Parts: sequence; structure tokens; C-alpha cells
Amino acid sequence: MRYTGRLGLAGAVLLALAVAGCSSGVSPSSTNPPPSNVSVTISPASSTVGFGATQQFKATVAGASNTAVTWSVSSSASSSSQIGSISSSGLYTAPAASSSPSINTAQPVSVAAGGTAQNIDISVPPLNSVDSVTVTATSQADSSKSASATVTLTGLSILAVGQCTHTTATQLSCSAGSTGTEISQGQNVLLFVAGFGIVPGTNYCISGVGTDCTSGSGTDVAVTPPLDNQFQTASDGTPVVYFQVSVLPGAALGPRNLVVRNSGNELTSFAGAVDITP
Repeated sequence: MRYTGRLGLAGAVLLALAVAGCSSGVSPSSTNPPPSNVSVTISPASSTVGFGATQQFKATVAGASNTAVTWSVSSSASSSSQIGSISSSGLYTAPAASSSPSINTAQPVSVAAGGTAQNIDISVPPLNSVDSVTVTATSQADSSKSASATVTLTGLSILAVGQCTHTTATQLSCSAGSTGTEISQGQNVLLFVAGFGIVPGTNYCISGVGTDCTSGSGTDVAVTPPLDNQFQTASDGTPVVYFQVSVLPGAALGPRNLVVRNSGNELTSFAGAVDITP
């Protein structure tokens, strides 16, 4: 009887172990998988693109052997026909056209030129609305991981023209208005332009005697193409640029037009932007 009782106890212990084993076998299947180490970055993180122009984006995927991404473009405020498109390689193409902005009462804005200049004030009509779209790169290895960039769409138009002067070696003071500016014969100035679609890749020309703005060449007034760091953005989102204009001593007197052409070969002009004086 005592021997039999010991067998019963041993059987109970074995049964308990068996139950525990079954319980531990179920537990791993109920735990969540470890979080993914995949991360996505996109560059540039923001960009201003003229209507009809393009912008190349690049996505970098870390933490996965599959570094491919799926590109998409979206906007909560615009329909699909107004936001443009993006290719499988990340090349964004802005829509071909946009309605012209309205001209309202001028307001002052501040601009940092070249990344070092300060205290630049211009007066330009405010933009009623700026179309903004979002470009997104989603990891194909982990669709829950993505990165986005903001694209501001701008139509091509000039709002204000003025001049910049150096207050120090690294500081510019610029002003611009809707009536243009005067440049004397034989003078070299930094022309300051504010408007929509004023982005890297746009070409600038001063019309007049001996000047062919179709090809961008001229004989009595020369424009030095601006560098990328000479394109800036005002505090209200208005794009601006400054560049050198050289007027020959014998340049014909009188008003000239500023002609701007973007990468889509669209043209706009500012009548009387520059008045050549003695």
C-alpha cells in the first residue's frame, strides 16, 4: 500500500510536468514579434518647385537588405490632377499650370540671403494660397516605415524688384517694390527679385538694345546667373533671389523689362523693372 501510494505521487508529479510543458509550448506563439529596425530618410526634406518643373528626391533605407522604396505624392487640399506625379526613381514632376495669384496690399517680410545675410526687408503682395504637396517614400521591406518631404508649388510671376547692398562683408540689406529700380550707366548692382517660381534653374534677362532674352544674351546690360545659395525664401513663403547686373557706360537710357524663364520654358516679365539712368 505504501509503495502504491508513492507511485501515485510520482504520477501526479509527472502529470504536473506534462501540463507545464504544454503551457510553455503555447506561450511563445502568443508573444509579439520584435520591432523592425528598418528606417527611411528622404532628401531634400523640403523643396520649392515651379509649375511644370521637376525635383529629384532620394530615399535611404537602413536596417534591411531590401533598400527599395515605393514613391507616392499626396495633398489634403488638392485633387489628383493638381498635385503632379512622381516616378519609381523619385523624380517629382509638378503640374503644368496653376491660377495666377491675386495682388493684394503689400506687406513687409524678412529674408535671409545666402544663409548669412540678415535684416533684409521687401514689400510684396501676399500670396493668397500656396499649394503644398507631400512626397512619401515607403520601405518595401517594411511598409510601416516611411519618410516624407514637403513640396511647395509656385507659379511663375514676378512681384517685386529692387537692389541689395553690402552692409558688412557677410551681410546684405535688400529692398524691393512693385515699381522697379534705377541703375546708372556703368554701374554694377545686385538685383533683388521676389516672386512665385523663383527657384534654382530659372534664367534672368534684362531686355533692351542689343539684348536677346530668348537666348539670354545681351550687349549693353549683362546678367550674372545666380548660384543656388542666392535663392532664398521669405518668411511668408515667397521665393526670392539676388544676382549681379552690369550696365555698360554706353547703355541706352530708359526703362527695361526683366524676363524670367523656367526649366519648362515658360516666360514671364516685369515691365519697367530696371530704369537705366545717366
